Amino acid sequence: MTAMGLGDGEHMLGTMNVCIRGDRATLAGTDTLAGSVVSMDTCVKRFHKFTGCTLGEALLCATLHPAMVLGRHQRNNTTHHSVSREWKNNAPPIGILEVGAKADLVMLNDDLDVIETWVGGRSCFSKERNNKR
Repeated sequence: MTAMGLGDGEHMLGTMNVCIRGDRATLAGTDTLAGSVVSMDTCVKRFHKFTGCTLGEALLCATLHPAMVLGRHQRNNTTHHSVSREWKNNAPPIGILEVGAKADLVMLNDDLDVIETWVGGRSCFSKERNNKR
């Protein structure tokens, strides 16, 4: 959701006003849930805590498994139809670390805190660089 990280208050979601309170987004003036503003690293931490799964299992649920649902975890010779999109066989795989895969990744520490973010093979966020500012 575009309001993630903006803090509590009223924000826009497309053409709708939404009210953010904590992790919850509701349509302004109602109790109708409009979405969530929880970051992915927080979701992984909570999933790990609530389920008692291993860190590896929690990370697979946020990386490889969604890529598998989309049919984007490997190259193949056919067009894959999933979740109302068509991914052509020349699209780079996602959710995995291997030569030829899309080079978007997040480096986490043992507490699952974000240390560095890479998009397209380039570092675009570093906690170390950010803390020096």
